[in-house]
Amino acid sequence: MGVQTSALVQACGGCHGLFFEVRRVEEKLYAGVIVDVRAEAVNRIFQYAVPERYRSVLQIGHRVLVPFGRRKLEGYVVEFSSELEVEEHKLRSILKPLDPEPVILPSLVELARWMAETYAGLFSEALQFMLPPASRYGRERVGVKTAQVVALREGHPELRPNAWAQRRVVEILRARGQMLASELLALADASSSTLHSLEKNGVISLDTVRVERAVEVDAVPDPPIVLTEKQQEAVEAILEEMDGARRPVLLHGVTGSGKTEVYLQVIAEVLRRGQQAIVLVPEIALTPQILNRFAARFKDRVTVLHSALSLGERFDQWCKILAGLVDVVVGARSAVFAPLPRLGLIVLDEEHERTYKQEDGSIRYQTREVAIKRCALVGGQVVLGSATPAVESYHRALKGDYVLTELPERVEKRPLPAIEIVDMREEFAQGNRSMFSRRLREELTCLAGTRRQAIILLNRRGFASFVLCRECGEVLGCPNCQVSLTYHKGVNRLKCHYCLHQEALPRQCPKCASRYLRQFGVGTEQLEEALSKEFPELKTLRLDADTTRRKGAHASILRQFAQGQAQVLIGTQMVAKGLDFPQVTLVGVLAADLSLRFPDIRSSERTFQLLTQVAGRSGRGELPGTVIVQAYEPNHFALETARQHDYLSFYRKEIGFRRALGYPPFRHLTRILCSGPKRETEDACRLIANHLLDQGVAQRDLIGPFPAPVNRIQGRYRWQVLVKSDEALQGLGALPAVHPDVQVTIDLDPLHML
Repeated sequence: MGVQTSALVQACGGCHGLFFEVRRVEEKLYAGVIVDVRAEAVNRIFQYAVPERYRSVLQIGHRVLVPFGRRKLEGYVVEFSSELEVEEHKLRSILKPLDPEPVILPSLVELARWMAETYAGLFSEALQFMLPPASRYGRERVGVKTAQVVALREGHPELRPNAWAQRRVVEILRARGQMLASELLALADASSSTLHSLEKNGVISLDTVRVERAVEVDAVPDPPIVLTEKQQEAVEAILEEMDGARRPVLLHGVTGSGKTEVYLQVIAEVLRRGQQAIVLVPEIALTPQILNRFAARFKDRVTVLHSALSLGERFDQWCKILAGLVDVVVGARSAVFAPLPRLGLIVLDEEHERTYKQEDGSIRYQTREVAIKRCALVGGQVVLGSATPAVESYHRALKGDYVLTELPERVEKRPLPAIEIVDMREEFAQGNRSMFSRRLREELTCLAGTRRQAIILLNRRGFASFVLCRECGEVLGCPNCQVSLTYHKGVNRLKCHYCLHQEALPRQCPKCASRYLRQFGVGTEQLEEALSKEFPELKTLRLDADTTRRKGAHASILRQFAQGQAQVLIGTQMVAKGLDFPQVTLVGVLAADLSLRFPDIRSSERTFQLLTQVAGRSGRGELPGTVIVQAYEPNHFALETARQHDYLSFYRKEIGFRRALGYPPFRHLTRILCSGPKRETEDACRLIANHLLDQGVAQRDLIGPFPAPVNRIQGRYRWQVLVKSDEALQGLGALPAVHPDVQVTIDLDPLHML
């Protein structure tokens, strides 16, 4: 990042340097450096000599330029030593620091080291999570944004009588004082040449200053809150643990029970102690709503950090955080690495959500575990909140590894919504061919002419799930992946949701040339169209990955719904969590048992969580709520316990299955995924499986090798083997070398097997 990071550190005022450990100069003879190369062969610390002129400057977390082979590469200082560990003639020197001060906190360096070891990944990749956005040396994509500021000079010379534009500029500056040049020119209806003339004549001064790319926050009114007895107990339990053993606290509260207010109260105490907090949410769609509430309470001490921001916005917010200019960071998964120098608390809201699992790269981390480790390194406290905790989290709480505190009732003792399950097989048998059951249609009809609102969930986007030839049976599939293409009617395109391939809908079957192509399956796009046709009086909005591609679309759609511009919000799982709309009295769920069909050990858990969470969007205001759940397997225990709002019964049933099968939380499950050319990939996976058996892994603890359920993505074939073990990564050791075209990924306790 070079000049740009220098500007960043200068803009931050260099104050974060106060939080780095001061080391004696004589200890800094040699630096341990991780080089920015993503390759297993160089996944180790390299020792470099520290030139004398840098010994009083260089610190843990500094980015440096180092010679590496014939190249000059970016590296990261992770340790110092006074002892030489390589042959002296092989020792090379650090060329220079890339920034005046470190950009990675020492505690985050240690967190990266732990992540690389825990998740069997690359140390260099772990450190990338800790760096400023788009900051890698030679590949910088963002810098400090600047603007010109204009000020009137004291005792400036008189202006010519006919210099009307110049006179307007001076009059405005005299009335308003120093201004941004762009604003001044707009007000004065003048050009930049006017300013240059005034500067040349000594009338004004022009200075370049840094301008922050601000993130819009719409702080809502925040009236005083009187905590319920259970909320007060939860706050006290968290603060007591914060002052004691600092075990993670699991806040298990039903939907609408006021978990967010508990977070706010605890954070207020954290800030009073001079510490800082991170609040994580599972979906970017939730960030604006929760950010606005936190901003109302803590004003400009709050900022946001997530991938939907532009690179420039993320860069500026990261800089503010490192400088200690804000004390509360709200964001999605990656915000767990926010460089707060005085971190005292991390909150994971909806801690059970699968979006907290990193699914790409060599380090597939679980945010919950990373948050716990980060707080352990700095003496902070973790709070995990959910109405439907992950089975692993609840199990740990019952064992005493976590502290369990519960909010069993909604605030103001509002009732939980009544949930009805409709058997769609009976609907079909009685002649109902619509996607809406008679009960759901009845409830939707009652919305007309009222201010009440509804949320309809269908966890499948697009218009039709697949297109089939009625003559030969051909399903139009992706040329790169072993999946059918989804039809999107709005753009009249077939799309692959794995590799993003798309193509026009053909007029005839590509296999037999028949014109009898038909669309099957329902997605949110078709649901929206059907709802508009059957209930034209109900205005709808749709929230899914297709309608939220444009920046700010999430917040815009939710804002419109909150303002009553639509009565029905249709969406995928985005609408199921964290949203709080008092006028929503109806929730409908289509194909509620869809997720039960997935080949996954957590399919029942995921179904229960999704139903319970989306049901919780109903009846959060003065009026009671109703939930209509449509399913083809209505008697499944996940649906039945969700209908009864009975998490404990679900947990007891599910934990029994996990114990019998030796799945998490009783044993670890490691997925080793191989991808590449067809034959080489299969051979590699079989080689790894045989290696594990040779290393002592019992045959009963080895599942596979076998093709992944989706056995081709982006043209690469996929095979996998699963390993059960009592300890994380136990028995894996160093895996054998495989064909260079085959990529091997290790995923500890994966959340899906597709």
